[in-house]
Amino acid sequence: MTPRAHALPLLLVAASLTACSSAPTAAPAAATPPGSTRAPNDAMAKVNTVAEDRDVWQQLLTDHAKIRRTVVHRQEGERGIVEATTESDDPVVAARIRNHAVAMQNRMKAGAQVRVWDEVFEELFRRHDLVTLELTMTEKGVKIVEWSTDPETIALLRSHAMGVSDFVREGHEAGARATPRLPVGAPLPPPEVADGASTPAR
Repeated sequence: MTPRAHALPLLLVAASLTACSSAPTAAPAAATPPGSTRAPNDAMAKVNTVAEDRDVWQQLLTDHAKIRRTVVHRQEGERGIVEATTESDDPVVAARIRNHAVAMQNRMKAGAQVRVWDEVFEELFRRHDLVTLELTMTEKGVKIVEWSTDPETIALLRSHAMGVSDFVREGHEAGARATPRLPVGAPLPPPEVADGASTPAR
């Protein structure tokens, strides 16, 4: 599959994952139905229901042992950067990863939050206009590069990225707890590799 890049000013994560369809790209925006009161440029037009996105995310937590993820944190001047690649050798899981990433792009672009009980996710989604995110499809998943120049948002981006790595390592156990928050100005986190298959059973 030829990688494709999508540059959007929004947030993720997320981490990072989508809808139940196996297609690796976002569906085109539907035309406004006749008689509809929805504006043609409605930011919510491409956003799935919470239930739909939650179901896919829950399935990814179940399949976490089939997922691997690498994260690199960088600081270039005022720009705090997170680069994460999330993939699976299982084509079905890889498709879910790609679809989830696209769904979260759409949700973040619209400011349509998820995990509102989780402080890191809730605040990061509210700050989506302070984040730039580039999404590239890979043969087995996605590569995401996101950055901000706002110190608090940078700390949230790094917190979110490390939390998603915990999802990959631990699945539902990590998904049930709030994401740890990195303090503003904390030292740059080291690169990490999360491999669900190599996480010891508890």
